[in-house]
Amino acid sequence: MRFTQTIILTMLCVPLMASCNKSKATSLLNVAKVSNAKSASKYAVNNESTAGQIATANKSEKVSKETADGKDCASQIAVANKNGKAIFLVVFDKKGADKEKAIGIAKKALIKKSNSAKIVELNTTEASNTGLVSKFRLTGAPLPLIIVIDKNGVPVGGLLLSEATPEKLSEMIPSPKYSEVLKALNDKKSVFIVAYKETMVEKNKAIANCISAAKAMNNGATVVLLKIDNKAEKSLIENLRINTIATRPAIYAINKSGQITGTFTPEANVVQLTKAANKVASGCGSGCASGCNQ
Repeated sequence: MRFTQTIILTMLCVPLMASCNKSKATSLLNVAKVSNAKSASKYAVNNESTAGQIATANKSEKVSKETADGKDCASQIAVANKNGKAIFLVVFDKKGADKEKAIGIAKKALIKKSNSAKIVELNTTEASNTGLVSKFRLTGAPLPLIIVIDKNGVPVGGLLLSEATPEKLSEMIPSPKYSEVLKALNDKKSVFIVAYKETMVEKNKAIANCISAAKAMNNGATVVLLKIDNKAEKSLIENLRINTIATRPAIYAINKSGQITGTFTPEANVVQLTKAANKVASGCGSGCASGCNQ
């Protein structure tokens, strides 16, 4: 894996390269693309503004009876996220066979995720959804499509009806630890991932050093603890290329753009960690980026 490549590019089973950013180190939080085998149309999601809009809806308990009852689309998303659920957002502009097919695919995807996800329908022609249409940049987008929103309110990608399958949608929901990473990046924070096993004697040292580095950055970084024998985190572990038979913890520094800018042993000090977390890396060839530690 390219260590300066944005994490999400290797995580999801759908194309998520940005239509407005063609660099290899594409920002994780700016855009998402939905591809169609028969079309070059691109659909971009503004994650930061969307997350802000969702947060606003979550706080506005007395805006209107409709919002309070959770009937409008934004409120349904906010309520589901508040309850720790991801969203399969089915977007359409007219009712009919295609819309029902999209709903059917989302329902099948929900079977495996019934406790962790919810289906929300967004009709772009309804006035109450004007804000979301703007925030998700849906004007002119080929419909129907299904957008996946993480439980933290961060859109992670989407699929056109012609590309969507229950398996793809289900796999797009981030694992718990990957969700923590996405939330931190959406909050414009760097991330230190500590990959460890409970039996590793240097675990506490690695964690303590990362916490110290985060404090040195005025809490501009989040520490994520990742057990490398956690089966629920298989995809994240594989994409970080963590050695599952390692005997020592490993520290992964990720900058605010979602780029892995350094890997370290437990001895890494605050200066090394903060330097890596603040590094602005450009796309480079395979292997470790210049200046990364292995």
